[in-house]
Amino acid sequence: MNTLGLIQTFCKVVQCGNFTAAAKELNISAAAVSKQISLLEEELGISLLQRTTRQVSLTEIGAHYYHEVQDVLLALDKANGIVAAAKEEPVGVLRVKSARYFMEQFIIPRLPAYRESYPKVSLDLQIAEHIPHLLEEDLDIVFGLSASVASNSIRKKITSTRYVVCASPHYIQTHGRPNYPADLAKHHYITHTMRTPNDVWSFASGEQVYLKPVIYLNDAQAMVECAMRSLGVVIAHHYQVANALACGDLLELLEHHRMPQIPIFMYYHPGRYMQPKVKTWIDFMGSAWPIEL
Repeated sequence: MNTLGLIQTFCKVVQCGNFTAAAKELNISAAAVSKQISLLEEELGISLLQRTTRQVSLTEIGAHYYHEVQDVLLALDKANGIVAAAKEEPVGVLRVKSARYFMEQFIIPRLPAYRESYPKVSLDLQIAEHIPHLLEEDLDIVFGLSASVASNSIRKKITSTRYVVCASPHYIQTHGRPNYPADLAKHHYITHTMRTPNDVWSFASGEQVYLKPVIYLNDAQAMVECAMRSLGVVIAHHYQVANALACGDLLELLEHHRMPQIPIFMYYHPGRYMQPKVKTWIDFMGSAWPIEL
């Protein structure tokens, strides 16, 4: 019995949330996926998943088992990476996830040169607002600011940014300009639904300000658009508002209370660095970034 294959199928089901989606990813039937899970459960003598008509969820012991087998799959990836490195030529599908800004401003412009150098690498490029879990989503590379990508991922700093408090000239004219962080509590606040928490900010001085959002959005660019339309104050990464600040559509607030620099990393799968497709991407895309965004 191919226990390792059964484990890989089990992990794919957990990541996809149901048998049908996992079957599509694995290019087999949903019935085959269900059979493999049953075989694994029979071999272990435990129930790993709770099944419903629409989705599956982990049992308590299934959750512990899923966590532990990640090390097994990571070891397999490392071994495969050594084999792939021996082949020298970069080939295969490279899965990269990034925020829209990095994708549009830095990754896509460099793709023609990368594709010309490594034509046998197929690229699966994904744009996302959230910072994904590198291992659970089976990604090779992630660009982001959060260490939640994976506790055992490898990261390379590529640049840095800072949060900027800003609002439109018309909003400031109507509602006044805050002089201190505490003044923000009196203003209309636009926030991102994925921020945790999304109603409190800490400044370089250590001062914390609690805010009551009037608009929640799950898209950073949409937040900026709302601020430009004078709907409130927004706190965004500098690179997200740089153009609006440069042309006067937004004005920076609390310039004397600026927030500290935040490093931006390129994270990569620890078991795949030796694979030529991953190593060449890191070398190619990990340089020539501006010092600060």
